[in-house]
Amino acid sequence: MPGDSAIERAFYFIACGIARLVYRVKAIGVENLPSGGFLLVPNHITWVDAIILQLACPRPVRFVIDEEFYRKPVLKPVLLMARAIPIDRRKPREAIRRATEQIEAGQIVCIFPEGQLSRTGTLGRLQRGYEMIARHAGCTVVPVFLDQLWGSIFSFRGGKFFRKWPKHFPYRATVAFGNSLPAEEATIARVHEDLLKLGADCFEQRPELRLHLARRALRGLKRSPFSTLVIDGMDGSKLSCGKLLGVSIALSRSLRDKFPEKRIAIVLPASKGAVVANLAVALANKIPAGLNFTASAEATGSAIARAEIQTAISAKQFHERLSNFPWPPNIVLLDELLPKLKRQILFWWIAGIVTPHFLLARWLGLPRHGGH
Repeated sequence: MPGDSAIERAFYFIACGIARLVYRVKAIGVENLPSGGFLLVPNHITWVDAIILQLACPRPVRFVIDEEFYRKPVLKPVLLMARAIPIDRRKPREAIRRATEQIEAGQIVCIFPEGQLSRTGTLGRLQRGYEMIARHAGCTVVPVFLDQLWGSIFSFRGGKFFRKWPKHFPYRATVAFGNSLPAEEATIARVHEDLLKLGADCFEQRPELRLHLARRALRGLKRSPFSTLVIDGMDGSKLSCGKLLGVSIALSRSLRDKFPEKRIAIVLPASKGAVVANLAVALANKIPAGLNFTASAEATGSAIARAEIQTAISAKQFHERLSNFPWPPNIVLLDELLPKLKRQILFWWIAGIVTPHFLLARWLGLPRHGGH
């Protein structure tokens, strides 16, 4: 990694080498980084965000840091080597001048626009400091999003820093660099919007999303099979994780045997029946298509035709109430079918508890990827 001196290059080489033993960082959009000096504005999740960002960036980054932390004896030697930019919140003009000098010298300057670590794992309100630096320096602004760090020991998840075990080792993170913005366009609203979009892009890159959706559901439900998962607000009834799994598998086998089409519609209000139906369709390796029964018959009919839906899952009373609904040819009424599957439900309930999730997934014929 290039630096301004042999000492600095040696520092970055050693520091980044050690950091890479602990973190596996995937960088997206590195080609969006302009040459010369500019301002980076990332979200702020953990105490080690600067390390993660430096691992993803091909050039040294000068981080703007509160002078209170800069003067701590433990941190100051490292921050001096990294050429961090100390600022005093009581002297904003001096802070802007220092950051501008580094940008004009061709350096990458980074400031966390939220001004503090996230306490919820979500993007907080942005402060105006970065706007003043960008306009004073006349530089471009690059939004950057750090993902998968919420839950690390350096984040506030669980209401505490440090006092928890790491979830993975080495720890994986994703850093997404957005498109550069001219200083006059880098408003708080625009940067906030770009950061949210980058967060969505990062989320799609998460490796756990590559697994089949039903496989993920199996693994999650089997962790606590006797815990209550669903409480129906319509009648107050409850479903445990294990019972939900048993009912859904039994229904999925019936759907797979009788209906060969890829998509099955769900026409139910928010209830435990809707949860069972959606999970059962996914376990049958099909796509659940939730239909909006409050939309016009013309719009719903068009959606059914375009999706080539031949089957819908509903309930008897609900089906009778929607007399003008453009129902597909085949209708599965849960309150009529599930009582006929009692033996199958009991069998799969027990099998779901005692069978390891990977064997259960293989038993059900679920592919490793897809289902989204």
